[in-house]
Amino acid sequence: MTHNSQPVAQPTTSEKLRSRVLTGLAATVFGLIVFAVGAPLVQFAGMFIALVIAYEWSGIIRGTNQPSIGTALMLFGVGLGVFATGYGAFWVAGIGTAVLCGLTAIAAWNNPVERVWLPLGILYAAVPWSLLVGLFVVGGIGPWVLFIGLSLVINADIAAYFAGKHLGGPKLAPKISPKKTWIGLLMGVAAGYVVAQVMVTWSPITSWTFALAAPLLAALSQVSDLLESMVKRRFGVKDAGKLLPGHGGVMDRMDGMTLTSVALAIFCWFGWS
Repeated sequence: MTHNSQPVAQPTTSEKLRSRVLTGLAATVFGLIVFAVGAPLVQFAGMFIALVIAYEWSGIIRGTNQPSIGTALMLFGVGLGVFATGYGAFWVAGIGTAVLCGLTAIAAWNNPVERVWLPLGILYAAVPWSLLVGLFVVGGIGPWVLFIGLSLVINADIAAYFAGKHLGGPKLAPKISPKKTWIGLLMGVAAGYVVAQVMVTWSPITSWTFALAAPLLAALSQVSDLLESMVKRRFGVKDAGKLLPGHGGVMDRMDGMTLTSVALAIFCWFGWS
């Protein structure tokens, strides 16, 4: 008895874009709720996102989601770093993250790939989200910088995807991410800038200082996206996960925050208000 297998219909570009926009809107609404509630929901939301990113990182590196001691230590290191930061224990976060990087490498020592890349996963997930949670903890303009920065990155990502798909143009980095274009980069920077400038008018942040920083932040979000693409290409993976329609995994959605988080922290802590 034979079965005629029918080809699975692939989503069109318009359907992918619609899913991407809807997911982005859902993420924005979720963010608004989290910020409206405040502590401790902000800290736990940041820790949850970081843990999911670390879990997806482990799946990319190991090629499986089966549990291992190395993965468990990596997740513990990420959770400890973000949790300690969320309650102002910055020294505990820093020292704990460093120690868990070492322990993760030891646990995965027999695998030359995992003993390098799993500890890097701690840094990839814990450092950006510790910085972002830290922005909320320090108060002042910190929570505003955090919320505007997240909105900037989300909208820059959607605009870059739309422009790259519908406008085309020269490829940005074809060996790293064949679908990304220079027009997408410019549209992403422009969209991020506009969103940031609109939102900053409702905040205590001085608009002209953020006007100087917003284009750099939007550009860094696109560079962060390429950084994640390099890792996925290194391990032959298209998406980090399947949790978010139109995006893939949480890591695919939040990859723009990797370097942007550092710039946001510098912006806030240098007192550019």
